[in-house]
Amino acid sequence: MARVTPDDRRPTTGDRRSATVGAPRPATAAAPADTDLRRKLTTTVVLVLFALVAIAMATFAWFSIADSAKTRMLMIDANADGSLRFDLDEHATFDEYVHSLGFDRISARIASEKGVDIDASKLKPVTTSDYQTFTFEDGSTADPATGAYLEFTLHFMSSMDLRVRLTGQDGDGGASGTRFSSDTQGMASAMRMSFTADGHTWVYNPNGGGGSSGSATVFGLDSGAATAASDMFDLITETDKPVTVRIWLEGTDPNCTNMLKGANYSVSMRFEGIEEQ
Repeated sequence: MARVTPDDRRPTTGDRRSATVGAPRPATAAAPADTDLRRKLTTTVVLVLFALVAIAMATFAWFSIADSAKTRMLMIDANADGSLRFDLDEHATFDEYVHSLGFDRISARIASEKGVDIDASKLKPVTTSDYQTFTFEDGSTADPATGAYLEFTLHFMSSMDLRVRLTGQDGDGGASGTRFSSDTQGMASAMRMSFTADGHTWVYNPNGGGGSSGSATVFGLDSGAATAASDMFDLITETDKPVTVRIWLEGTDPNCTNMLKGANYSVSMRFEGIEEQ
């Protein structure tokens, strides 16, 4: 009988398992890393796509309001028991100032100073970071002389020391409180007005206030009595104070879309004089 040497024996099943365990494994260890990489890349792509969609949606608010907003009414009224007045020019005495201004006088002044017929011109979507300089969506500077936004100066005077406050409360005799109005939904919410005096700017945002930051204070109003949140500049008895007024259509507001094409709007401002204690 032939002898079988150890070298001639076939490996048993157990031997095969041992050989398999001992042999080098196929290169599959990198698979989890590849999967993680693919997941990361997919996540990155998705996030980038979401970011692009968000940017596109935000930018859309600016787009092509070619037939922009046209002024229908601009009215200014003062409520301070006769102790607060204003006008478009500086005067020597308190009695020369007035307690209300209508569209005709304001539009005539803007026409003479800026060369803009606001009865025919239309606001364009603009924005600002300092409330002094305004820009279009492409970053170019907007000029009030083109009617892109409205700018004029009000001169205030009081017969006693007062703090001037903007109010949304209606006055006697049908005087409207401070507000933007429009028949087009969203138009009033997309508009802003500001008042600059003494190196500070107060901004009325119909969507609500944002508090003070640097040289600007942003506040909202309701239809009730005004509060100290809408306090602005101080007046010294019978001393003129020039205040720059600006009215614009805020291009970054979510309501500033093509739905506002050709919209008409009205602006009313109402001031109160709060006696200094």
